[in-house]
Amino acid sequence: MTSSSTIEDEQSRPPDTDVTGEGSRQEGTRRYTRSPEDILHLLTYLVATLALAALTRWAQDSVVGFEEDLIGMLGFLSPTVERVLKGTVEIIAVLVVLGLYLIPLITRRYRLFGYIFLSSLIAAALMALAQKFVDRDASEMIVNEIADRAGLDAATTIDASFIASMSAAFVAVAPFVSRRWRRFGVALITVMTFVTVVVSSKLPADAFLALPLGAVCGALVLIIFGRPDRRPTLDAIGFALADAGLHTTEVRQAKVDARGSTPYFATLDDGSGLFVKVLGPQERAADLLFRVYRFFRFKNVGDDRPFSSLRRTIEHEALVALLARDIGVHTPRMRAVVDVGSDSMLLAYDMVDGVSLDGLADDAVTDDLMNQIWYQVGQLRRHRIAHRDLRRANVFVGDDSVPWMIDFGFSEVAVPDEILDADVAQLLVSLGVVVGAQRAVVSAVDVLGTDAVGDALPRLQTKALSGATQTALKEHPGLLEELRNEVIERCGVEKVEYVQLERASRNTIITVVALVLATYFLFPQLADIPGIVTQVKDANWAWTPAIILASAMTYIAASMSLAGAIPERLQVGPLVTASFGSSFASKLAPAGLGGMALNMRFLQKQGIDKTVAASGIGLNTIAGLVGHVTLVGVFIVWAGRDAFGSFRLPDPKYFVIGIAVVAVFALISLAVPATRRMLRDKLVPIIARAFDGVTDVLRRPSKVVLLLGGSMLVTLAYLTTLYFSVEAFGGGLPFATVGAVFLVGSAVAQAAPTPGGLGAVEAALIAGLVAAGLDNTVAVPAVFLYRLFTFWIPILPGWLCFQWLERHEYL
Repeated sequence: MTSSSTIEDEQSRPPDTDVTGEGSRQEGTRRYTRSPEDILHLLTYLVATLALAALTRWAQDSVVGFEEDLIGMLGFLSPTVERVLKGTVEIIAVLVVLGLYLIPLITRRYRLFGYIFLSSLIAAALMALAQKFVDRDASEMIVNEIADRAGLDAATTIDASFIASMSAAFVAVAPFVSRRWRRFGVALITVMTFVTVVVSSKLPADAFLALPLGAVCGALVLIIFGRPDRRPTLDAIGFALADAGLHTTEVRQAKVDARGSTPYFATLDDGSGLFVKVLGPQERAADLLFRVYRFFRFKNVGDDRPFSSLRRTIEHEALVALLARDIGVHTPRMRAVVDVGSDSMLLAYDMVDGVSLDGLADDAVTDDLMNQIWYQVGQLRRHRIAHRDLRRANVFVGDDSVPWMIDFGFSEVAVPDEILDADVAQLLVSLGVVVGAQRAVVSAVDVLGTDAVGDALPRLQTKALSGATQTALKEHPGLLEELRNEVIERCGVEKVEYVQLERASRNTIITVVALVLATYFLFPQLADIPGIVTQVKDANWAWTPAIILASAMTYIAASMSLAGAIPERLQVGPLVTASFGSSFASKLAPAGLGGMALNMRFLQKQGIDKTVAASGIGLNTIAGLVGHVTLVGVFIVWAGRDAFGSFRLPDPKYFVIGIAVVAVFALISLAVPATRRMLRDKLVPIIARAFDGVTDVLRRPSKVVLLLGGSMLVTLAYLTTLYFSVEAFGGGLPFATVGAVFLVGSAVAQAAPTPGGLGAVEAALIAGLVAAGLDNTVAVPAVFLYRLFTFWIPILPGWLCFQWLERHEYL
């Protein structure tokens, strides 16, 4: 979970440093590491920042009410006291800033100076952007209060940007200083924020937003450039073991797979060995991140709440290890649990002479060895202890071929049967990748019995396995299915219902995101449904069948166009359903990106090569553009100057300038050898495969007809729908004029950043129809009727088609 660049020998790493320079050493002799602590802090601060920004922007009434109450409570100071308080804190703030910047320079700790400067600069800039994003006005009460404070200097040093900068600096400097200085920093920034609210002429909510935003910047700098590594030195580990009565002659870092801890080997003065696990704040932060990820991703996997402290975590592992050994499980004897350093602890076990199962030759995994392993698992099951990490690295085989169970860091006691079954499923796969499905299942059945192995079948799925086991499983395609079939046959399982382990599957995430986007973009329009109904209620509904038929034809035409863009033959039913589904997806992202993504996924599930599918979608888009431009020219000529009397093309020089800029950047890029190599090795093969797919399409007249004909038919169907909608209100414009208005208006509306051109399409079409001579009282309801049948009503069938495609694995 950490990556670091070692600049000094492991044993010469300083145990602690602080900003005061006490015990400081040259910058070049420190070891820096990217810690999970900073990732955890960043996520926490980021959530707080986004929540406060969202509340301040979109819940302004509540925020203003809170500010009024707060200012009312704190408005008890006299102007003189306010000035004294403000001046005192500003003097302290100036001294702190000078100290933050001067002490690192005086002590030649330039890296620390860079951390402080960079984090403060980024925080000030982001705070300015955040204030623009919030963009709100104060209430009359707050304005009056600020006016009462007019005697104070409005350009106060301690404003929101200053608080953000100080918050960032204190977070960035925290790993370099002692706990006492960190507490002083927290107290100081708290006082500054309080004073800002009491005496500043700025809005209080900005000060509260500045705190987490600045902390985000400080944590980000630490993630990018690293923090001082505070893990215990080898000498410190040796001293800690000696305090527990274990005198060592050597301590060295172990290059073994020990998830959740830092492993070491130690040699005692009697020649025996120890395996030492050290856990500190980094490992605890990594464990919390892991648990948070699993909480949002999975359910029914047996994860308990994280322990309240590192000590409780260590004590729990020690308890399980002692309990497992007491019931007869072959696990190394625990020799010590002891503090090491200021904030770490270690567990020491007797060394096992041997090798882990993942380092053992496949032919050395005999049936007798597997039976012994399953016996150990049976012992744990009988006492309701779940190991929960039975990957091959945690099954050790001694020199006498006796298996050992190690690493109870993720274990739980008194667990239900489902979690015990997960251990069986995990070990089945771990052994299966070595000996095959049949031998693994036969051994498990012989030792545990058919009931225990059969009950594990619902958890015999990829999501129930550890990351290492999943990686090993990828090298044996089809093994998981073989294991399932073997268990079904040997245990007589008649019906299998696999446990739902994903709390948020990919499909669930897509659905939730779709609903959020639909709510955000469509709700403002839905709020005006009564107005829309009022506008269209006087329509001649005899035109409804024609409008529905023309609207439905757009989906048939889209299916034809997509079928023409792909060399392979596609199934008609799913293809048309995908067209309806893509219309729904297109309403969730601007420029039709949602529909493109759905079509891409649909084609890949149909067995189309990814590159060919992408080129087909691109070809389909180009064909639609060509068809649209062609029809624009045809209908403008057909309609004549009556359609757009004042219509003018843009100045051609802007197109020339744009092409020239693109050409210059392309030439500069091609001058770089790395760019040319990337184009030759990666881009050219992709283009070649895409060109092959396009060539296959263009060589077949039937495909070209489907592609171009479908593309033009889509546009014609839409403009026909608009024409019928105009006729439903009495008409008044020729078909050619309505077509010209639609083609130009829809092209302009495509630049809108809203899904389906929401709002922009309506405005462009209404403006175009009115400019063409249609009365406003007819143009407005006609366009809303058109959008009703082409945008709003298709949402439900489009969503149903989207769900059908997912259920039948077409997506």
